[in-house]
Amino acid sequence: MRRGRRAIVVVGSAAIVAAGYVSAPKGAPAVDLGGAGQPGSGTASGAASGGAAGGVSGTFEGPVVTNARGDYQARITVTDGLVVAVDAVTAGTTAPESERINAQAIPELARRVLEAQDWDVDAYSGASFTSPAFLESVHGAFDDAGL
Repeated sequence: MRRGRRAIVVVGSAAIVAAGYVSAPKGAPAVDLGGAGQPGSGTASGAASGGAAGGVSGTFEGPVVTNARGDYQARITVTDGLVVAVDAVTAGTTAPESERINAQAIPELARRVLEAQDWDVDAYSGASFTSPAFLESVHGAFDDAGL
């Protein structure tokens, strides 16, 4: 039973990554992720290039935020100052209720962040532990990216 729910979370996360990839601008410059997986590992390629398309690019991880329902950590991918992907690095516990809620809440929160291009979005109803923790981590990633 747990494997089935875990598979749903994995597939849901893959769908978010794929959606970010599909919606990313085509022909974007390659990003050197030298410290990939480490907080603050984003690069500032294009930040000093000026022009309307210039901006920060890279992958930025927010802090791990812990509450009664587990650890939450978000990662954003930025291309030329535009957030193109929001992913959960860590989300809650392996408890069935946590996995069920996160499988619904994380993709919706990610969608809201992408749409608003801001971390300050409405919480997901019914995800009273996930929403504030995940969005706090997203906020840290935005800060790390200088957005």
